[in-house]
Amino acid sequence: MVTKVSLQKCESYELNEVAAAVKKLLEPLGGMSAFVKHGYKVLVKPNMLSCKEPERAATTHPSVIEAVVRECFEAGASEVWVGDSPPAIFGRTEDFWNKTGFAKATEAAGGKMLCFEKAEKANVDLNVLGKDTSASVIKTVFDADLVISLSKMKTHNLTRITGAVKNHFGFIPGFAKALFHKKFTKVHEFSAFVTELARTLPVKLHIMDGIEAMDLQGPASGRVKKNNILIASENPVAVDFGFCKVVKLNPKSVPIMKYCKSIGWGPSSFDDIEFVGTKVEDCIVNGYIVPPAPPVYLIPDFVLELIRKMIWTGPNLKPNKCVKCGRCKNICPAKAIEVRDMGASFDREKCISCFCCMEVCPVEAIEMKASPLMSIILKLRNVKRVLSRNKNE
Repeated sequence: MVTKVSLQKCESYELNEVAAAVKKLLEPLGGMSAFVKHGYKVLVKPNMLSCKEPERAATTHPSVIEAVVRECFEAGASEVWVGDSPPAIFGRTEDFWNKTGFAKATEAAGGKMLCFEKAEKANVDLNVLGKDTSASVIKTVFDADLVISLSKMKTHNLTRITGAVKNHFGFIPGFAKALFHKKFTKVHEFSAFVTELARTLPVKLHIMDGIEAMDLQGPASGRVKKNNILIASENPVAVDFGFCKVVKLNPKSVPIMKYCKSIGWGPSSFDDIEFVGTKVEDCIVNGYIVPPAPPVYLIPDFVLELIRKMIWTGPNLKPNKCVKCGRCKNICPAKAIEVRDMGASFDREKCISCFCCMEVCPVEAIEMKASPLMSIILKLRNVKRVLSRNKNE
């Protein structure tokens, strides 16, 4: 079965331009009226990873939120709620809403903000790689007539990219997310969990904001990369295929997409996708850098125990940047962080390399560091990838 993925160029966050681009983006999918019926109550779930300004590209841009909410009302929605839950809320949720621009955009479009931390919860049962588990998500995702996901085009030090499938992780409120990093420590396990959660939740429309994206060490402290693209589909896996297509990334190298293919959820290759809207060749982005998948996650546990001191990746403190706020310590599911006089200190023996600490650091004082041996392995893999690409070209 062929899945439609709509691509639309958009070169700025000027509201009128974004609104026109969103309308064109949805036209090949039937327009917003194909999803929103008269009287519908709609939940819009953007990416509100951290308390940062829109220009940092760590969150869905408010112009995209405002444009989508307006489209919902034009199609006949009676109510539109906008909400997300970052990895950890320190202080008031409203501070996140205000700094990211979500509150102003939602109010301007006539919608209402929904605090996931205070909303009623519902349990979902999942089977992850043969293991039964459950997750508590906001009940509104089941009560709404339609749920729309507004993901952000970003990289991720654990899962390589954080896109439409991973955006579902935010339906789990606050600190509870960190516990699943501890429960599923290996990247393939965590990818399986996120995927099983995503295909359980009734999200019918997926839109990705890649007008200004993030690459290098995402998802919170990477480089802002102007990609000038919006992507939409009814299937989140298809949107992530669109992501891979425009940045020239092999989907087979993305753990979440590899797992999706193994269970037969969503497209399995580009051959299963019909790209509509702006021509693909006009959307290709050059120079978008995705962090490599650390090979440590492919090593059997008994071997890893023998070489753990020589081969690892983990968080590292940048000099003179830590403000000793303690957010990294509070979010760490492995209890591997202490805040001392010189700033955050990481216990390599306890660290599970989930990089939650990077996501919540308000001053981007934490970066990914690899052991000397791991650095050599990653460099060799990068050289091999470049040579392979040049050969194919």
